[in-house]
Amino acid sequence: MAHTSLDDERLVALAQSGDRSAFDQLAERHSTPLRRVLFRITRDCDAAYDAVQDALMRAWKNIARFEGRAQFSTWLTRIGINEAYRGLRREPEQHLELTDPIGERIPSWGARPDEIFESREFLQAVDRALAELPIDYRAAVTLRDVEGLSTAEAADVLGIGERALKSRVHRGRMALRAKLDDYFTEGY
Repeated sequence: MAHTSLDDERLVALAQSGDRSAFDQLAERHSTPLRRVLFRITRDCDAAYDAVQDALMRAWKNIARFEGRAQFSTWLTRIGINEAYRGLRREPEQHLELTDPIGERIPSWGARPDEIFESREFLQAVDRALAELPIDYRAAVTLRDVEGLSTAEAADVLGIGERALKSRVHRGRMALRAKLDDYFTEGY
């Protein structure tokens, strides 16, 4: 039976009573946004796809435990990130070592941010710089700045406190800024 017009809350209730088609509808609704988040974290299409599939299987297996304190999408994203982390732990992470930008002098950026932000080269540089961040910073920045989750939602997804999330986002942003500084200095 198709449940396309039902909201997530009702679909979850149906899935919790054993309705597989209701869960399939939830999976269809949320797998693409989840895959996008997990790709940004894993930096690998196959790893993101695998983490989504593992997350959906785990969510179906544990749907009866979902208490509804968070949105279904938040709960599923948290499961997906845990699965992505599990996959990344199996394969050693390869990223450049970052120096801690906190406390370093931050140069002033030029007056042409609109032109810079629109350039394809800059967007690719942002993507590369994001990929080089340590996984904890990358996940925090992705959830807050790319996916637009609130601080509370992002902290809930990552299973950390809001202060820890804010710290990770701040440090991630500072690292990104340091990596992208060349785009904002004279002579670009």
